[in-house]
Amino acid sequence: MRELRLDRLTIEYPARDRAPAYRAVEGVSLTAAPGEFVSVVGPSGCGKTSLLHAVAGLVPAAAGTVSLGGRPIRGPGPERAVVFQHASLLPWRTVLGNVAYGLELRRVPRREARARAREMVELVGLGEAATRYPHELSGGMQQRVNLARALAPDPAVLLMDEPFAALDAQTRDAMQAELLRIWAASRTSVLFVTHHIEEAVFLSDRVVVLSPGPGATVRGRVPVPFERPRETALRRTPEFVALADHVWSTLARARDREPARVNQETP
Repeated sequence: MRELRLDRLTIEYPARDRAPAYRAVEGVSLTAAPGEFVSVVGPSGCGKTSLLHAVAGLVPAAAGTVSLGGRPIRGPGPERAVVFQHASLLPWRTVLGNVAYGLELRRVPRREARARAREMVELVGLGEAATRYPHELSGGMQQRVNLARALAPDPAVLLMDEPFAALDAQTRDAMQAELLRIWAASRTSVLFVTHHIEEAVFLSDRVVVLSPGPGATVRGRVPVPFERPRETALRRTPEFVALADHVWSTLARARDREPARVNQETP
């Protein structure tokens, strides 16, 4: 088990047409301990996805470091898997074939890849749909396939970029509960990006709040104390509503560039 660590990370994008370089985030530090679920929230354009891309090894650091288990991340690797907002499944492959695809690219023997894919398909509750094609699935089912495909290589860290944003409210709530069930079984560390405050609170062990960009920084770290497993009814409790309001107010102060007044533990 390996700790994910971002240490004073700064991400810049190259200048275009004589414009200065765009600094997406500046000096961001955070961690995800082995098996921990950490969500990142912030205003649109604050660099949340850039952080995820840096951890995935898709964009370089202009300053600072990103490491997993003490080893610097300098490019993509099988120990990190990304779940994007859109499932982007291969339409000519079945559910089982889509989940096995990444393993096949890594030259895992076909029988072993299919066995692992079958295990992940069962884990996400799609065993009876294993031979169906993407066009035969609902949006929520497609995202389950997307999640199973990401989990198939047994990554140390799962990076999730607003994976439920395109779903209707009822399906989104159901998928959040499903994600917690699947995460409890896999215990993979998760770094989860979302605009949805209640989603972040329901899912997470900690919520990290970013300031607006450019040059976004961490403006708050809010621990989530609710015991697991968590039921949907938790959302209706006064304690949950109060904590979600606290995150909202932290975000509002971040937008106004006011000093954060939340737990600022060393990441």
